[in-house]
Amino acid sequence: MDLLRNALQSFVEISAYKYRLVLSSGQSKPLTYITITFCEEDLFHILGLQHLTDIDLPKSKKLLIGKIRNGNITEEYISKSENYNNESLGYNIRQRIEKACYLEQYLDSDDFTVSIYKLKYHDQSVIRANYLITCKRIESDEEYYIFIRRRKETETYGIISCFPKKDVSYWGGKRYLMLKEKVKGDISCILFKHHNYIIK
Repeated sequence: MDLLRNALQSFVEISAYKYRLVLSSGQSKPLTYITITFCEEDLFHILGLQHLTDIDLPKSKKLLIGKIRNGNITEEYISKSENYNNESLGYNIRQRIEKACYLEQYLDSDDFTVSIYKLKYHDQSVIRANYLITCKRIESDEEYYIFIRRRKETETYGIISCFPKKDVSYWGGKRYLMLKEKVKGDISCILFKHHNYIIK
């Protein structure tokens, strides 16, 4: 299957779920509750397609996703961009797309930490996120960054960017993960629960 359509299909599958996180910043401090949801239009930034500025892509994210779905925009087409497989830019879009196919595995991972996102690397980062998730799919894997931000229209959070760690490190104020729960409809699966956390 075309790599772009594969990434889209993987995203459609994870969109059936939502992830609930409960975070603590220390004893006697209020807990923070985060729900991560998925919208197809998020995929534009998840895949890093905004960096492919030297080829013609629809400005409408919804239209772009539709063209990927029906095969009008393919990996073969976007690979014509000079930025697609260019390591010198600090980001490799092909690798980002490949890794995004495993987004569900990253979010399910036991190697998973959450921080309040503060760092703007040399004040040059254009990422405007509320929280940073750092995780590994498997023990030998490189670290993977997932940036989430609260959606304007709801109380939920969406992924605004994600990519493997390279030369630039991101971090922030670490929070203690008390609970990580994966929910589909009325079915909930607890992926992690801190021994001090009591589910109400």
